[in-house]
Amino acid sequence: MSRIPTIDPKQATGKAQELLNGVQAKLGMTPNLMRVMANSPAVLEAYLQFSGSLGRGALTAKTREQIALAVAQANSCDYCLSAHSAIGKSVGLTSEQIRDARSGTSVDSKSNAILQLTTQLVDQRGFV
Repeated sequence: MSRIPTIDPKQATGKAQELLNGVQAKLGMTPNLMRVMANSPAVLEAYLQFSGSLGRGALTAKTREQIALAVAQANSCDYCLSAHSAIGKSVGLTSEQIRDARSGTSVDSKSNAILQLTTQLVDQRGFV
C-alpha cells in the first residue's frame, strides 16, 4: 500500500488530469507510480519529460526495456518487473526475451553485452 495517496485519473483536475490522460493514452494504463507523482504535477511532468528525452536516445525501446528488466530483477522490485514486463510486451519483446533480460542475458550478442554490463553496474554499484 502506498504511503502517499495515489491520484485517481478520473478525479484529477488541471495539469494533473492532462498529464495522467496522456499517460493513459500512451500506455493504455496509468501506473501507480505516476498516480503518486500526480500529487505534484510538476514532478510528474518532469518525470515524463526526462523519460521522453531518454526515449529519443540511441537505444531502442526494446533495449531500454531489457535494461529495465535486468535492473528490476537485480533490485528484487516486483512492481518494476511487472510494469516493465508489460511495457516490454507492448514494444515487441517476446516472453523468452523478457525472461532472458531478467537474468541479464540475450541471444542477440549486442543486447547480451549491454545486459552483462547492466548487471555488473548494478551488482558492483557502478564500480565495473
